[in-house]
Amino acid sequence: MCGRYGLQTPVDELARRLNAELALADPGPRYNAAPTQTLPVARQPEPGRRELIRMEWGLVPFWAKDPQETRSKYSLINARAESVADKPAFKAAFRRRRALIPADGFYEWQEQGGDRPKQPYWIRLRSGEPMFFAGLWEGWEGEINGEPKVIESYCIIVGEPNELLASIHNRMPVVLGPADWGLWLDPEVRDPQPLSSLLAPYPAEAMEAVRVSRRVNSPANDDPGLIEAMA
Repeated sequence: MCGRYGLQTPVDELARRLNAELALADPGPRYNAAPTQTLPVARQPEPGRRELIRMEWGLVPFWAKDPQETRSKYSLINARAESVADKPAFKAAFRRRRALIPADGFYEWQEQGGDRPKQPYWIRLRSGEPMFFAGLWEGWEGEINGEPKVIESYCIIVGEPNELLASIHNRMPVVLGPADWGLWLDPEVRDPQPLSSLLAPYPAEAMEAVRVSRRVNSPANDDPGLIEAMA
């Protein structure tokens, strides 16, 4: 599962890396991004055109009758790599509406045994560069309280951990390198086989994990101290 991450790289730099149109103001650095928040997402709505926009974290399927009811019944912040091509909530988006979610790192919590609280870790690339999670996006249109409403939302795909993450947690977000962005974002590619082949663990040697403060457990905390390594 990926339930928290951070993004400090300015959006104009992200757009440059992605060769994408910038369609949002820079929200400033985030150190503890959490579900239901609105965050930067890259998509390719048509062949040859990428855009970086804001979407709500927590997928609302286009067929949902009531977005609030869907959110309360289901946690659609993540999709499992093994079943994303077949699950009703994700399969249409997997074929037509794939996304990249930029992050400078993400958090996972390690079991400590007994009654001890879980230990959070901040996982980042050794290079210091941003990473890009494989994700899906959806556009929901309807009425809420009698008013027309459009909700654009996303989820992060999670898969098997690499050797580094395996000692911390049994899942990790799927991270895609630049060589895979074109195939992943191309809306004309709808065959699940080549897409599913991209959903593999990112090389462990390119990543590092540092123990961080349990203050990250509260989404109300959002400051640089959250990603500082504990002594």
